[in-house]
Amino acid sequence: MSLIGLTASVCLAETKPYSPKNGILNLKALILGGGFRVSTAIKLHGDFSKYTRLEIVQPESLIGKDAPPKFLQELGDQLQSEFRKDGRFADVRTVNAYDPQKAAAEASSVAIGEFNQADKLEAPIRSAEDMQYFDQQRRDSQTLDNLPVLNTLVIRVQVVDYAKGNKLLQLTMMDLGNAVLTLRFSYFDKESGEEIGRSIISSDNSSKVIPSAISSRSVLSGVVEGLIDQVTRRKVGGER
Repeated sequence: MSLIGLTASVCLAETKPYSPKNGILNLKALILGGGFRVSTAIKLHGDFSKYTRLEIVQPESLIGKDAPPKFLQELGDQLQSEFRKDGRFADVRTVNAYDPQKAAAEASSVAIGEFNQADKLEAPIRSAEDMQYFDQQRRDSQTLDNLPVLNTLVIRVQVVDYAKGNKLLQLTMMDLGNAVLTLRFSYFDKESGEEIGRSIISSDNSSKVIPSAISSRSVLSGVVEGLIDQVTRRKVGGER
């Protein structure tokens, strides 16, 4: 077993059985606020249990400066931190960008291989330099086949709605001045570039008991909990 596979096995063995969460009928959210709601744009599909590495693309704003850079950085840091605490991935990191179309093109190129095209009988005669290049491609391909596969799930995070809220109004307990956050999450298989799901997760910090202005939970708490629930449900389901 490879080092990465062993690490992943140990990591998964130490995790506790997962209990799915309900973002709306959650007692903690009702008392402290920070509940979440999930809308599915593309149903998550495929075997999530194979992913041992998670990459979170640095969150971006689709609403301009209404979601400031400091907030985006905080969002990315909290997502990474909570997934590490969850312990279901051997490696969790943040990346600056991910281009699924480029990944798909590269995967297609590797699958076909330029040397396969060059070896056809009807192909034109190649130069000696070309033949040496194709020979190197063959050797590289054979080497790659013997390496452990790093199955990586990539999550792209986009802010589609955000309101910071007003803490003074939140103290009135009249659902005034609540903070609101809505994110679009797109899930990709890193190697193939295939989009394997897309969801909209929204949250606000309204609560029924504790004034949201003094609650330990926030809109970030809700969306982070919602995202981890979506991914973990799928991952645990594939492990059974």
